[in-house]
Amino acid sequence: MPFTVMRASSADAHEIAQLLRRSIVELCTSDHGNDPDRIQPWLSRKTAESIETWIDGPGGTFVAQDHDKKILGFGMGSPQGHVLLNYVLPEARFTGVSKALMRAVEDYFRDRGLDEVHLKSTSTAEGFYRGLGYTETGESDTDLDMTFRGFKKAI
Repeated sequence: MPFTVMRASSADAHEIAQLLRRSIVELCTSDHGNDPDRIQPWLSRKTAESIETWIDGPGGTFVAQDHDKKILGFGMGSPQGHVLLNYVLPEARFTGVSKALMRAVEDYFRDRGLDEVHLKSTSTAEGFYRGLGYTETGESDTDLDMTFRGFKKAI
């Protein structure tokens, strides 16, 4: 599946919101267990309006698009070196989209002069981040009735 990674545009916020919502519902079942009471609060934060704010904000936001300009994935990093989001369409899983988005976010951090990346992972993505060389920090947060484990990596 050929794709290109580029900076996100607020014009794509609606499509990105749909991507995030599908990814959460269809791919993150080990985190929410298909429990509507756990899914809904997670989805409530994924609106086009919120995404426009994120894209227009101070961080780095990136999309992966296919040749028809369909958005396959969305990644976001803070100016301080925290990966905030990395989601793909279910049909784009295991195609290299997530890895390419992580490279874009890590390049954004390097361009800012940072040498370490931090993130909080869902249980669904822990293996993915370990495969990219991230190690657990021992920190964890609970939000939306889920535990997010801390990871870091030198870049």
